[in-house]
Amino acid sequence: MCIRDRVKLADDESGDVVVRLYESNGGRARGVLRAGFPLAGAQVTDLLERPLPDERAEVDDQGAVAVSLRPFQVLTLRLRRGTTGR
Repeated sequence: MCIRDRVKLADDESGDVVVRLYESNGGRARGVLRAGFPLAGAQVTDLLERPLPDERAEVDDQGAVAVSLRPFQVLTLRLRRGTTGR
């Protein structure tokens, strides 16, 4: 199983980061996404970066998002930056 990814800034210039993950080997894959910045939230979106209200992406206490992909699935996550509190 292989998870590949692409990272970019959101098209709306909000400062959010869009991460596109895809499973490329035809198997199931699981992983944990950790950003190099504090996360205030994560939203599953479609390929045009529109929120998918029926899909969930939860940020845990460590600031990570658990991901699970089906064979050949493309998953797009929009990561909202948090503050460090400093």
